[in-house]
Amino acid sequence: MDDPRALSDALQALSDWLGGEPADDPAADLVALKRHMPILAAPGIAAERKQVLVDEVSERVMDLAERLRPQLLAAHLPLAATVFELTEQVCVALLDVAGVYAELVDAGRRSLLRASAARQTLAASALGLVTEACALSGLAAMQTPAGGWRLAHRLASAVDLAAGEACAARTAYLRLLAVAVSQPEGLTARELAWLFDFLDERVLAVALLAPDAATEGGAVWWIDPGADAPPVALARRAVPAELQAEGRAWAFNPRAMAQKLSECIDWVTAHMTAAELAGSSCDIEPLAAEEGGFPAGLAPLEMLALLRRLRMHWMATPVREQPRRAQQYVIQVSVGLKTVWELGCGLREQGRVHEWVVLNESPGGYAIMSAAGVDCEVEAGSAVALRREHGQPWSVCVVRWVRSEHPGQLELGLQLIGPSFQSVKVGFRGTAALHPSPALSLPVMEPVRRHPAMLALAGTYASRRFVFVRDLGHVYVAQARALGLDMQTPSVELFQYEIDPYPI
Repeated sequence: MDDPRALSDALQALSDWLGGEPADDPAADLVALKRHMPILAAPGIAAERKQVLVDEVSERVMDLAERLRPQLLAAHLPLAATVFELTEQVCVALLDVAGVYAELVDAGRRSLLRASAARQTLAASALGLVTEACALSGLAAMQTPAGGWRLAHRLASAVDLAAGEACAARTAYLRLLAVAVSQPEGLTARELAWLFDFLDERVLAVALLAPDAATEGGAVWWIDPGADAPPVALARRAVPAELQAEGRAWAFNPRAMAQKLSECIDWVTAHMTAAELAGSSCDIEPLAAEEGGFPAGLAPLEMLALLRRLRMHWMATPVREQPRRAQQYVIQVSVGLKTVWELGCGLREQGRVHEWVVLNESPGGYAIMSAAGVDCEVEAGSAVALRREHGQPWSVCVVRWVRSEHPGQLELGLQLIGPSFQSVKVGFRGTAALHPSPALSLPVMEPVRRHPAMLALAGTYASRRFVFVRDLGHVYVAQARALGLDMQTPSVELFQYEIDPYPI
């Protein structure tokens, strides 16, 4: 604005809005924010005053994000169109404000008037906004907002990456990297929200981050700081020759963080054991706030399963062993272990079977998309059965990732765990459950699995010996020995077994 009076009026209007109470409707606050944002880019505002204004605008947009989070945690995917669009708009607003912070950081570096500590404070504030945008988009199963990663890399360049010093900006950037290499699309909303709260200096301080693409082992990721892209696993794609020749690639190694997680896993395991010996059950009750240094939100059993999966991802990069072929055909899908179990018991299919479209497939799994909307609850880690047409056997899969690019639409990545199944009930020795739990009995699946397996609800597996009952016109009862957990998600767990030749 060239007119000083117009600039003064615009600044006063912004101050009045910031001094007022937030609107009850977040959408109204977003409209007002968009109207006032251009003033922050106007010349003629002193850097000190601009920083004060940006800090206040940041608080307002973070308030919007905090009000949106509970809606996303309580909602079922796919999101309603209004919530989906609101999430997109809040993420854009968060990045817009972070961009103003980034301009202040760059101006401070050029003029050399701001101390390094001041620039890092500004960078930390901006990265906090970028982190919130990534968190909200993850809770909604959306892609990271466009420009988010480029802005994060730009802000991280204001930090001495190789120093390993404990500063808020470096920690915030490491948090983004740690979540990005944890396959966030494979986490439930509750797991993802907990992970962002959990990742603090205790875990992130040991991560290796350096502006040098020299790599070692299979757990190293590289970063192009000029690209709008997350870290890339070296095991999946090598560092481009031009980046390596110019020394512009950064290296990130989370393996030390994985080793730190072992201490956390030991603490949770000891806590659960102590509770069991004391006669109380802590499998499904969340820990007290900040107990053991962990944030609230997950029960110990859920926390243990998540920490183990994180450790696996950080120790060795998962690599797809079988290429998938593009396809386009309609498939019948049933979602949820209990729903699939009911189909195996002969209950009617109406309301339990829906049509989806296969996008690609391989011997190990599928990618499918909702064909006519989604009227069932879907989340990462849940069980899914699918078949090509009526009369064919149901294949059993587990949801590995969930994505949503448009309101009312979902894409699922599925891992095949059984070419068929039988509905059974299982009961473990030593449990207090009065009734057996529903489970799916899966056949041997060479070479992946050399024994039959059970897919049961999470928390079912309790001891080595268990009994299962199958009713196929005649009742079959057997005692079996579990051979250890093969997979554990928030919804289900998979374990191989063998019939016990000496039942007791």
